Amino acid sequence: MNAEHARCIPCSFLCLDCRHGWDGTYDIDMIVDERDRIAPVYHLDGRQSPRCPACQSHQIHIARRWRIRPPG
Repeated sequence: MNAEHARCIPCSFLCLDCRHGWDGTYDIDMIVDERDRIAPVYHLDGRQSPRCPACQSHQIHIARRWRIRPPG
């Protein structure tokens, strides 16, 4: 499987469990799988699946940066 770094995308994140909101940057790598299909792989802070820094939940809403406002 070959991988090539494509770009970084600034995003806003909202935890659907605890409602914590934060900003981060997704790294997108393009891979070619065993069947020669091209697919994007998204990474945040070195992890393929983002987690809430407050409660560690995987239930995350992702939007373009500054589109999410935490309740309050």
